[in-house]
Amino acid sequence: MNDPGARGPDTPRLFFALWPSDRERGALAIATGAAVAQVDGQAVPVGNLHVTLAFLGLVPGETIARLIEIGGQADGAPIGLEFERLEYWSRPKVLVAIPTCTPVEGVELVERLWQRIEPLGIEREKRPWHPHLTLVRRVRHPPPEGLRISAGPPSPPAADRYGLALVESITHASGARYKPIAEWRLGG
Repeated sequence: MNDPGARGPDTPRLFFALWPSDRERGALAIATGAAVAQVDGQAVPVGNLHVTLAFLGLVPGETIARLIEIGGQADGAPIGLEFERLEYWSRPKVLVAIPTCTPVEGVELVERLWQRIEPLGIEREKRPWHPHLTLVRRVRHPPPEGLRISAGPPSPPAADRYGLALVESITHASGARYKPIAEWRLGG
């Protein structure tokens, strides 16, 4: 299922993500805007900001309905992430925002999702979940030391901040665009 040559209209590239509300996306863009402007690379469009929970890769179209069921069963507490610092990851050449801590609710949600996804024959990632928000891709030169996230406007309540989404990655000449196929609110 992870064969890049097998991609077609019947094998979309999918992932489950914490999907910020429009309000939270705007707050994140304001808080990280000055740092992003200082980095020589490709800024992630504001509409693509998300936190990946489970990358699924290329998925046969007939599996999508089952994945939507799984997303609807992934009940859990709202997950609030407070992004505090920026890091440059040299191997993928990206600038990311890192939260102050990894929320237990997020770890539990990732585990519940994979317990239901793996029986579909989708291989689980080997790395543990490390929440982050990718801000800039294809960084040409390491960014200057001391880049910071500004305080920005006050954050909305956690329940309004991140929902769960099954998202399709659609490649265009200008880069990938992420489109939610289904979305759910966490915490009832």
